[in-house]
Amino acid sequence: MNHLCSNAIAGHRGSKEYEYQKQRQEQIDELVETCLSTDDRTFVEEILFDLGVIAERETEVVYRQGLKDGVWLLRNLGVLA
Repeated sequence: MNHLCSNAIAGHRGSKEYEYQKQRQEQIDELVETCLSTDDRTFVEEILFDLGVIAERETEVVYRQGLKDGVWLLRNLGVLA
């Protein structure tokens, strides 16, 4: 499953959506760097990091459940034994 997830991520990184997200992240990083004091910047960066970890874990859980659901569906259709 980890290999499938890695392939999906690699495929996404070649997309226009990924390029947009990357540019947006750079804009956000610049705003944090230029508009906040050092203390505020540290606080905001910690929050953004934690939110990223949470989103990454949720994505992983949904992806794995999708794989399990796909196998379940194929078994019920008789495609897999």
